Amino acid sequence: MAQVLNYFPGQLATIFLQTLDGYGNRADSDSLPVITRVIFPNLTLAAGYPVNMARFDVGLYYGQFQLPTGGAAVGNYLVDVFFDNPADGYGPKHEIFQIIVQAPFGNFSTKVVG
Repeated sequence: MAQVLNYFPGQLATIFLQTLDGYGNRADSDSLPVITRVIFPNLTLAAGYPVNMARFDVGLYYGQFQLPTGGAAVGNYLVDVFFDNPADGYGPKHEIFQIIVQAPFGNFSTKVVG
């Protein structure tokens, strides 16, 4: 199930991942979750991936990246995360995050030269 997050251009996007044991309690996975790729609205890949997420607390991890600015930043981004789920121990799981970047107040300015 994809998680949907909303941001504006230029903001620092943060995604959180929670891993649970077989009893539904937060538990650390065997290895840090990995953001494998970030896909921009124009269907290009962000540079510098894969990258490990950071551990925030037991079974709670986060990853951050700076969103671009300007009108080209508006659109849908996709973030892929792979992790070991401590609940079943059957190998890596996959989580998708969709980031929707909207222009503040529904519009953005452009500079007219001339």
